[in-house]
Amino acid sequence: MKISKTPSAPCWADLSTPDPQAAALFYEALFGWHARPVDDPAGGGYAVFALDRPDGPQVCGVRPVTAPKQPAAWLPYFQTAGIDAVTSRVRGNGGRVVAGPMGVLDQGRLAVCQDRAGAAFGLWEPAEHAGFQAVDVPGGFCWFELLTRDTEGAVDFFQSVLGWGARRCPAGPGSPAHTEWTVADETFGGMLDMASAGMPPEVPPHWNLYVAVTDPDAVARRCAELAGQVLVEPRTVEPGRFAVLADPQGATFSVMRFADGSGR
Repeated sequence: MKISKTPSAPCWADLSTPDPQAAALFYEALFGWHARPVDDPAGGGYAVFALDRPDGPQVCGVRPVTAPKQPAAWLPYFQTAGIDAVTSRVRGNGGRVVAGPMGVLDQGRLAVCQDRAGAAFGLWEPAEHAGFQAVDVPGGFCWFELLTRDTEGAVDFFQSVLGWGARRCPAGPGSPAHTEWTVADETFGGMLDMASAGMPPEVPPHWNLYVAVTDPDAVARRCAELAGQVLVEPRTVEPGRFAVLADPQGATFSVMRFADGSGR
């Protein structure tokens, strides 16, 4: 995923959680991230996770939830040079703009949206904050996967709104149907058919974000030791070895070591 500065590509991610301090301790112990509070006169409580040290490269953010019953969740952001036009396309193609567009100090402008099936994602128009400072390295994000029951609708929506390409991948024995997303002919993520994967109907469509690691088995064990959950035990698939995890507040994410040693 070496195209995080390219329009329409993933450029940032953040975690909404009811306990940012506990989350900071968990992810520091799991990935070596360090939470650095952002100087925000509005007192929003936003912090940036840096890799390896407090002044290290920025990998993502963390914020408190905005409503008492809001579940903890990770949100991907996709870059845009014209956020007003993109949010208009979201509405025009059957999606929903949940918040924004709005300015964030001198950092940029954001919007939070949902696709036709309700999967949430963010848009970011950068100013001072350009986005990820580290990807495709251990502790950095490396893959963004949409889980949905309406794959055809998702392809049409994201092609129309963000101009993504969609590359269909043949399903292997015992594997669900899969699609790869591309921007400028570079693959940055994929899409999984929740129905063919046998996911329970109560699980809503959502984005699953992957962090690159060198040893998924060790990270999964460490997650459990830190009071997180291992939702899918480490297993080997054609791209590499991965596991699906959840932090102690319930936010799900995945870890991956790609077979070719790359970040994707």
